[in-house]
Amino acid sequence: MDILNYKLDTTKELLTSRIGLLATAHTINTLNLSNVIDKHFPALGSNRALKASIFINTLVLSQHEGGKCLDDVTHIAKDKALGMLINQQTPTAQAIGTWLRRLGKDNQGIKALSKINKTLLSAALCNCKNITLDIDASEVIANKTSAQWTYKGNKGYMPMVGHIAQTSQIVATDFRQGNTSPAKDNLEFIKHCQKALPKGVKVNKLRIDGASYQAGIIDFCFDKNIGFAIRAKMCKSLKDIIIDKNNNWQALRNKDGKTIKAQETFRMQHFIGKDGSVFDLVVQRKLIKGQSEMDLGVDINNAINDSDQSLAIGEYVYRAIATNLEGLTDSEIIHFYNQRGEDSENRIKELKNDFGARQMPCADFNANALYFDICSLSYNLFALMRQLLPLEFANKRAKYVRHRLYAIAAKVVQHGRQVIVKCQAQYYDLLNQVLNSIKAFRPVLT
Repeated sequence: MDILNYKLDTTKELLTSRIGLLATAHTINTLNLSNVIDKHFPALGSNRALKASIFINTLVLSQHEGGKCLDDVTHIAKDKALGMLINQQTPTAQAIGTWLRRLGKDNQGIKALSKINKTLLSAALCNCKNITLDIDASEVIANKTSAQWTYKGNKGYMPMVGHIAQTSQIVATDFRQGNTSPAKDNLEFIKHCQKALPKGVKVNKLRIDGASYQAGIIDFCFDKNIGFAIRAKMCKSLKDIIIDKNNNWQALRNKDGKTIKAQETFRMQHFIGKDGSVFDLVVQRKLIKGQSEMDLGVDINNAINDSDQSLAIGEYVYRAIATNLEGLTDSEIIHFYNQRGEDSENRIKELKNDFGARQMPCADFNANALYFDICSLSYNLFALMRQLLPLEFANKRAKYVRHRLYAIAAKVVQHGRQVIVKCQAQYYDLLNQVLNSIKAFRPVLT
């Protein structure tokens, strides 16, 4: 077997394998985010105490690099070359944990982060005044003393997350115990999301799953002139209407107008409760003959699945969407609702898998709530950066950006007062284009 011919040695040169994180640091500077953070976070009362911006910026850089726990900030701390460029202290993981527990009390940090988040939302929304809001609950498994058992049989938390479809950013979160029902206080959370938006921006459309199929939410949408598409619960009282032979079933069409085989729709009017507002119910049926047991795990002849959001009768499975959207066909409403899978569900996966929100660092519930919101802030910064980066990165996940941009190697040289970053020629154009684009960004902040 051939032996690789090399000699291992050390160097005192300043080298870094993550020079692309300068893009994140420049975006923070462009938004004046550090000053905004220190303005809204309460002072700790000591002149020697590190500012809140140092803790948050350290976590943001670590999470952009791929850090999944507090200990991963050591990668940023040991990178002397990057440290020289960003000119910032890096607290230890233990210090960050202490800070999270201290600022988590009475939700001090969460209230401050809500104000800071408006800066990111304002920069990304630009002239967009009407947004589509997607809300969804997501399980975070955590074997912590403060965690409770979820309905999925795991110990952890069940945070509610609200997304802006237009920018993929998180407008607000509600960090909840694992045993909290996904249907609890959703109307209050929708109102909270509206308050969390920048001045002059309002919720124009709303998409939610069956947990929010509630009369109060539907009445609120009518009152505030919000167009909604909500997955309806398929109660047995709808069975006779759905299987009525006189229903005017229409072929479901894809976004190109082509017929989708074995799927049909019809529309009817419906209401919830005695005095509930009347809305349209778009019912969709799909032929499932021969595969019912695999798809549903229920008796196909007459059954409602565990989530009450689909109904199996005969050879069909039925689902419905409650809506007040006018001027849209049944197919267009179904496609509009299904888009929440990309605009909300997949974005939550990104938050959890790519920005550290899957693993909670503390035993304290409020500290974890603050950490989850910092992860959300980090994700929102990344979502804004995707608007500024070259087209190659427009719809890419963080993993791609880390490999192609963040993980560029470079040498940092200091001559007098000037700091020079040297990278290979094949990466120079990309890095130069990215940094110039961010430097030229002039956000309109409210």
